Amino acid sequence: MIRNAPPDVARFFGRGFGEALLIRSAWIGGLLWLAIMRDIRYPIFAIVGLAVGEVVIWALRLDREGKPAASLRTNALFVSLAVAWLTTAAHQSLDVLLIVAVGAAIGASLVTAAIVRATRRTVLPPLGWGYCISAGALFALFPVWAQSAVLATINWPRPQDAAGWISSFFRSLGMMVFHPKPEVGFLVAVAILLWSRTMFLTGTIGWISGVGLGLLLERLYLTHLWLLPAHNYFMAAMLLGSLLYLPGWTTALTAITAGLSASILSAYFQYLLPGSSYAFLPVPAALTVWLGIGVLLLRDDTRLFRLQTESDNPPEVTWWKEAYWSERFGRGEPLFIVPVAGTVQIGQGFDGQLSHVGPWRYALDFQRPVPASGAEPGNLIWGAPVYAPASGIVEAVRQNVPDNPLGILNFAENWGNYVILALDAGGAAMLAHLREGTIAVSVGSRVETGTYLGQVGNSGRSPTPHLHLQAQDLRRPNAPTMPFRLANFLSASDRAPELLRWNAAAVPPVGSLIAAAQPNPIIHAALTSIAPGAAMWQVEAEGEIPRQFRGHSTGAAVRLNISLDNAGRHLFTSTGNGRLVTYIDIDAWRLLDAQDVSCPLLKLIALAVPSIPYAAVVGMNWLEPVPLPPKGYGSWIELQIMQYLRHSFPYLMCTCTAVADAAGRLTIETVPVGPSAALPTRIVCEMERLPGPAKIQAFFKKGKLTYTIFAFEPGLPFAAGMR
Repeated sequence: MIRNAPPDVARFFGRGFGEALLIRSAWIGGLLWLAIMRDIRYPIFAIVGLAVGEVVIWALRLDREGKPAASLRTNALFVSLAVAWLTTAAHQSLDVLLIVAVGAAIGASLVTAAIVRATRRTVLPPLGWGYCISAGALFALFPVWAQSAVLATINWPRPQDAAGWISSFFRSLGMMVFHPKPEVGFLVAVAILLWSRTMFLTGTIGWISGVGLGLLLERLYLTHLWLLPAHNYFMAAMLLGSLLYLPGWTTALTAITAGLSASILSAYFQYLLPGSSYAFLPVPAALTVWLGIGVLLLRDDTRLFRLQTESDNPPEVTWWKEAYWSERFGRGEPLFIVPVAGTVQIGQGFDGQLSHVGPWRYALDFQRPVPASGAEPGNLIWGAPVYAPASGIVEAVRQNVPDNPLGILNFAENWGNYVILALDAGGAAMLAHLREGTIAVSVGSRVETGTYLGQVGNSGRSPTPHLHLQAQDLRRPNAPTMPFRLANFLSASDRAPELLRWNAAAVPPVGSLIAAAQPNPIIHAALTSIAPGAAMWQVEAEGEIPRQFRGHSTGAAVRLNISLDNAGRHLFTSTGNGRLVTYIDIDAWRLLDAQDVSCPLLKLIALAVPSIPYAAVVGMNWLEPVPLPPKGYGSWIELQIMQYLRHSFPYLMCTCTAVADAAGRLTIETVPVGPSAALPTRIVCEMERLPGPAKIQAFFKKGKLTYTIFAFEPGLPFAAGMR
């Protein structure tokens, strides 16, 4: 692993090269160095390019770990490789050639810096434009060198059989590092495969579609050297299909379109600049990517094409993280608290049959449940206080519409009395049918979540008193609605007919009874007082323990360190075996991330308590998706399959079974929803002040694993190196 290598050397060489293909692994990047070792001049020139890139990064005072620095480093390295190829047959001394390489690397770095600056407020990535422009200038300045390099390095017979096509495919990948040799391309393919199977798959689909179009153009009697620029087809499809956008059902279609587009652009450049060496450069791929981003951004619906938010992980892992948080909180929908105190019923929900239709289908109507004794329908919620569902600025207010008698509607005033909030998180929220003359805020007022707004009424198109809540993009009445979720609320369930199901974020169905969750002071105090320190755990194993939870035998002692980072998040770490990141959120103590977890104890903590609401009481339960991504060689297939399954996440049912005393001890029992061979059948976790998790028992079909804290030493509040 990277932590066992000298970090500066590993990052300088391995990751510096791997960043060219967005491979964030020093060791996998090392395969690319091995690929160019076929000609010793290539690694020499590459080192020169990296060194120049680092100097420019230092001169510009850039963060060495930031994306701008990575772009400069990559472009400087690859223009140096272009110089190595350009000077293959040049009869010049090495010092002259190195001067050319240094000048090209400086030029590529400065051009890249300018492009990064110009695109910083856009979604367009800088890609390899810096090195393409600099290398293209060199090809134009030294056409004799370029022609000699082509004659010296290109010996590419037209494929006649399966072996020929496979060889051509690997030659194309070798062209990425200016080495069109099958063995070089094979190493490039291995590097991509080790990092991401999705990247390799989308690239291969693009290559096939681009080559297929080249063959078609050839049958139309158009002269098109379709094999020489074929690496463009691969790169364009790989970038658009899996790196810039999250993989999914649209991956294959995106890859095919990208390959075809890159092939068309390659043919165009060959006719526009006949005889040039631009086929060696990924200009068609870069243009395809920029054009593809522009086209996809025309869609308002982001469910099919979703931009990746990070690039430090393989696309499959990034997809898993995005999908996991979508399961928990939706795909960026606004989160609202229940805006009325007490128990309420959803009288009409999303896509309601009465009035929540068409552009206004995303809305909820709140009313009081009608008791069995037969109280008059609709009067129970009349005059109930209404609270701001989220923080923002009051954008519009209407409060002079008279309230209707029961059963009568005012068709002239659709919304009646209302308040529209411009939300801090973006978009707007409208609360409608309020009681005349009760609105307590004015336009321009700032409100926080839970601020008193007014009272429930029966104004506008409302036959009985109720509160209407909707989210919308625009800050005006009659604006089209958008999806949203209610957050931190209680509901009834088949398992618990009382309001004992806690929901972190969900859309309650029509007819359901819900109420805003109120924190339990004992639980809140216990969970917010988890302290940094070092905990020693004792292990007891009985019977057969599944392989993924082995690692500690009976009597072993396991040390976990708890620290805080700069964001105030708790880090539970086991040396060399990963860490858990937890956060004291507004509604719950919550697991945020499980990073490279191989320690069985950390796995069990993550599975036992992915979240604990402050509102927890005995009998309360809640559902959470399993927070651990697939690991091991099986994950290569599992992560690929999960991308195409509608319901791909297994779930855990967590139940608070005990709150022992005022000291804040509580017990959480967690069971998988449905049988799972990869998970325990039941986990019981005891939580205490200071250490947090204090005892964990995991029950398996034929075994039991118990971890118990026997010592806890409070420590410094921040992680090593934090301030």
